[in-house]
Amino acid sequence: MPSITEALALFDTASQVERLQFQLRDLLPAPAIPHLTRICAHVRTLAEITTAVGDEVNRRLANLPLSVGSAKAVQAYSDALAPLGETMTELGRIQAEIAFFNFTTHPAASDNAVVLAAAGQQANEIITGCCEAADEILDTVTGELRLAATELAPPPTRAQATALARSPHIPGPGQSATAPAVAAASALPAATAGAKGR
Repeated sequence: MPSITEALALFDTASQVERLQFQLRDLLPAPAIPHLTRICAHVRTLAEITTAVGDEVNRRLANLPLSVGSAKAVQAYSDALAPLGETMTELGRIQAEIAFFNFTTHPAASDNAVVLAAAGQQANEIITGCCEAADEILDTVTGELRLAATELAPPPTRAQATALARSPHIPGPGQSATAPAVAAASALPAATAGAKGR
């Protein structure tokens, strides 16, 4: 796979991680406890990203020997797996805390206002801490993926690759998450040729 295509795929993965990061930031500040289904949706998104990253590593390792670009991409994706798993742990803690809060504040469990206030404060503190930890981890993942992508992109096309990879894109049903990277890569030669002809 050409280095520019590898770079765009890395940029696209970084953008997916960043979108999840922004969604998690919407949970804070947390005057009210988030609904459990909302966190579950974020967990599913993170699981999809983590699975896709793992699949990218497996796909490249199945085609040895690796090119320089593929080797760099494998390293970047592999380095992202552990912190993505750590983020999943933080989201799991949020899920557990919300579930516990919902149980302890259920009318069948307690109708004491003092108990309810204390439970809400404790839950908010834990949720806030977990969200901040997840945000810090994902920020590192995004930065490292983008750094690897920048190093892979040939100098004349780095600006184009960055601009194309940052264009808004939300994969539709049945659409591959790396589709924009492949499409952008095919567009780059034409754009470069047009620039040379002027």
